[in-house]
Amino acid sequence: MEERKRVLLADGAMFTIAIFWGSGFGVTTWLLGYLSPLWLLTARFVLSSIILLIFFRKRLRFLGRRDVMLGCLLGLLLSITFVAHIMGLVFTTPGKQSFIASSNVVMVPFLFALFYKKWPSIIATAGAFLTTAGLLIMAFTPGLTFNFGDFLSLILAFGIALHVLAVGNLSRRMDPVALTVVQLFTATVLLSVSAAVFEPFPDFAAVAPKALWGILYVVVFVTVIPFLVQTVAQRFSPEVHAAILLSLEGPFGYLIAVFIGQEVLNLQVVLGGGVIVAGVLLAECDTFLRKAFHLPGRTVAGTGEHTEV
Repeated sequence: MEERKRVLLADGAMFTIAIFWGSGFGVTTWLLGYLSPLWLLTARFVLSSIILLIFFRKRLRFLGRRDVMLGCLLGLLLSITFVAHIMGLVFTTPGKQSFIASSNVVMVPFLFALFYKKWPSIIATAGAFLTTAGLLIMAFTPGLTFNFGDFLSLILAFGIALHVLAVGNLSRRMDPVALTVVQLFTATVLLSVSAAVFEPFPDFAAVAPKALWGILYVVVFVTVIPFLVQTVAQRFSPEVHAAILLSLEGPFGYLIAVFIGQEVLNLQVVLGGGVIVAGVLLAECDTFLRKAFHLPGRTVAGTGEHTEV
């Protein structure tokens, strides 16, 4: 029962950060009117790393050399994923990218099976497929085209799926807060170098004050807090649960885009949203349904610990 409570708390935390991540699509698109893509990412991650180092630098002493190396590799994956995210927004809309990015939810069960040589919970996997069906319903439009920005958004989805699996594994092997610091600092270094090489240095002093507030928002509420919460929460939540809940950034991103006038709400979106809710509820009822049908529990990947959640 105690284990179940931890999982529910972790799932609730990831549901909350999905809302903030969803808001990041529209805000980032707006900020691209003031800064070039790579320098916007650099500013975001430099400030995020400074905040994390101020508050959590002492946690780094809990990491061994191998832990630091794995954290750096996670940071490399994160930086590639964010480049796909920011460059994709140059060529596609925030609402469209949020849905394509959320397709990572159906990739996670297959990648889990590939890496761990076994399938995750059947019920949770069914929830992942149901959630994906809802996303497709919401995103489909007649004559829907697939452009270069959508291709980058698909790379973003694959990167998110890999990141969910990697965070789930590594957060159970090392201090999750220290892991967050290492991965974001590594991404900061890589993105800073990329920006310096590929884009001219911007005049930050000329950036409008309202844009600076927007950058501060994505630093605190779309980067520092969500990544800390995700890394800690995935220590207790199964990977497919995490993927389903984090994929809600797509619907939330769309709704926020509607609220700020970048997208239009319609019946199709409402129908797709209902299917997504059904998928989320199915995943959250995983434990009860497995007990009712006498299905086996699962082993938390990377630990060998058996759990009924």
